[in-house]
Amino acid sequence: MMRSLTTVTLLAAALLLGGCAVTYRPATTVRTQAGNDVHIPPGHLPPPGMCRIWYPDRPPGHQPPPGDCAELQRRVPEGAVLVHG
Repeated sequence: MMRSLTTVTLLAAALLLGGCAVTYRPATTVRTQAGNDVHIPPGHLPPPGMCRIWYPDRPPGHQPPPGDCAELQRRVPEGAVLVHG
């Protein structure tokens, strides 16, 4: 009885912890038109298929939201970069 309880407990723990795995993604580096490197933290990259205008002089939490790449590429101001997801 004790052995089967331990097995069930270990199996339950493995199943629960298996869903908690985190994949490390390093910051992405993009280059501005002026030749400066800009580092974008992984949590701020746009989702696949979307883009984001990134302002190097603003903190990550103050960047505009992701949007449609075709529309955003027409609105990238000087000094900012378009980041593709």
